[in-house]
Amino acid sequence: MTINKTSCTLVTVLLLLACAAASAGCTGTNVSENGSVAPTSPEATASPGVTPAQPSSEGLLGEEEARSLAVAALEREMPGIRIKRVVAEPYDVQNYGDVWQFRVKAEGDSEPELQEGNIQVWIDALDGEMVYFQDGRDYYRSADPAITIDEAEGIAETYLRDRNEGLDVVKIAAVLSTLDTPLGNRTGPYHFAYRRSIDGVLCLYDGIVLDIDSIDGRVVSYHKAWRVSDNDTMTDPAPSITKDAAQDRVLAYLNATCGTDPGDITVRSTGLLWYDLAAQHRRSQDPVTVPLAWRVEFDDEWYRSQDPPRTATLWIDAHSGEVLSAAYYSCI
Repeated sequence: MTINKTSCTLVTVLLLLACAAASAGCTGTNVSENGSVAPTSPEATASPGVTPAQPSSEGLLGEEEARSLAVAALEREMPGIRIKRVVAEPYDVQNYGDVWQFRVKAEGDSEPELQEGNIQVWIDALDGEMVYFQDGRDYYRSADPAITIDEAEGIAETYLRDRNEGLDVVKIAAVLSTLDTPLGNRTGPYHFAYRRSIDGVLCLYDGIVLDIDSIDGRVVSYHKAWRVSDNDTMTDPAPSITKDAAQDRVLAYLNATCGTDPGDITVRSTGLLWYDLAAQHRRSQDPVTVPLAWRVEFDDEWYRSQDPPRTATLWIDAHSGEVLSAAYYSCI
């Protein structure tokens, strides 16, 4: 069967459980100004030593059109911003897909302490949608949070509703990011991660990440990963193989392929997800099949001995029983 959901865009992050890109560490608990706009025309420049972005083709947006959309997007997200400079990153379809990435400097930002990169915005070259922005100029401050995580979550949910994106995602993480610096522990934004839900099953990659400033409640970072499209084929969301059978398949596979004694393995968790890896890595708009899969997380004595303890992961097709991928040191 096929799905009929919203259009696909960029996906770049593989783990939505990770903290914000600028964060060096996270602590937290799982939970459930507008002024007048005074824009300036951005100056098209190229950073020394950086390969200029190349024009796109095959009906995709070119750099200048994407640049205009990036400026407009920032003016919506950051009312009152006065843009001084916009610099395009090299167009890198292999690592990021068809997306234009821009680093932005605003009027009033100090030189050279705040160079381009503290404000970033990405535009999908296929449909012109903003799929990422970040205002990291005040990401870390020594002050304690002025708003609670529950208040921040309310802000995040309102933001998603305003973008008509709140119905198809499920929150999987909510933390307060922090950074340990020579000056002491500094407070960062609240970090919320949501995964896309299709037919009641969560995706592995598709989802949204939001960062809410812990002092003033602003949305300071947004990232949308939405690569599964209406043209992709989805298997039955009801598994043919039970969770217990999937765990048995993992033990048998590790024994036959890696020589691991099943008695040495402890299964830590087993969950059902859409294994949307093919959609994540495709370089065209050709349809792909997105299998339903059991994600089995496990460890052995070596993994348990690490500081902190670690786990390995193996993916089982929930209909055929095929091993889709394995991340286990004994099989590498």
